[in-house]
Order: sequence, then structure tokens, then C-alpha cells
Amino acid sequence: MSQTLKIEEKYSRFWPTIATVSGIAALILFTYYLMVDEVLLGGYLRLISFSFFALMVLSLFKVKDGKVVISFTSEDGTLYLKYHVRDRLVYEENFRLQKIKDLKTDRMPNKSLYNDFAKKDRCVRFKKGKSDDWIYMAQLFGRVIPLTSENAEKIEEFVNQEIEKIN
Repeated sequence: MSQTLKIEEKYSRFWPTIATVSGIAALILFTYYLMVDEVLLGGYLRLISFSFFALMVLSLFKVKDGKVVISFTSEDGTLYLKYHVRDRLVYEENFRLQKIKDLKTDRMPNKSLYNDFAKKDRCVRFKKGKSDDWIYMAQLFGRVIPLTSENAEKIEEFVNQEIEKIN
């Protein structure tokens, strides 16, 4: 019998608002830049306007990508992971439960400036077989999916229960 667990990526509902506000700010600052005669002030306005424009574009990419939903299914000693974005399957992977060793919930790997500020984000990692390298459980196209601590604990508990069933 298969067991299934669905987990959502930690995702802020403020991304559309950030994109809208930064787009309006970029437009207002650029319009003001066009009306200013002072060179130094014009340079600052153009720089700040571009910064807001870049923030708008990056926020729109985040809105377009949407939230990742991960389905964990345990069947016949294998853990199947399916990654869905906007109800569309984007990636699948599987792990043999017998080979999962040292499963633990940990802080996100520090690969960007964002991780210095968002210290509450969690991930689940494990060692596979006799390897000494850590493998991240929820990793999509090289990006470790940020999870809330509750969701990370649910994953760890689910996988540990499934490992106990096969032993």
C-alpha cells in the first residue's frame, strides 16, 4: 500500500504586491528623471529607477514560476518525489528507502544573500548508502526548495516511518 505526503514550498504571498509597487516606483522615478535638469540628481534618479525596475522583473519571474508542490509517495521500498508547479508535473525522482542514511532537517545551504536574511528556512538532507556527501531531499534543477520547519519535520517523520516499515 502506498502512502502519500504533499508539501508546499515556503512562498510569500507578497510577490505580486512587490512587483506592482516596484513597477510603479520605477515609472514615477523615471518620469521625474526626465523632468530634472540637474545632472547629478538625474543620475541618482535613473539608478534608483533602474533598481526598482530590476526588482519588478525579478518579482515577476517569481510570480510566474509559482509555488512548488512536492508529492512524496512511498511504494515497494522506494520513495517517489513529484514536483508540481501550477498543477503541472515538472520533475520526478526516486530514492530507494534502504539506501537513505542519516536523514535530518537542517538550515538551507547558504548559496545566496537571501539565505543570510531568511534563517528560518529549512531543508531535509540525507546520505545515500556509503557516501559521505549530503543529498538534499527537495531539490529542483539545482535549487534547494525552501521549506517551513513544520513541513521539513513532516518530511523527516514520513521518511523515517517508511524506512521503519521496510526494516
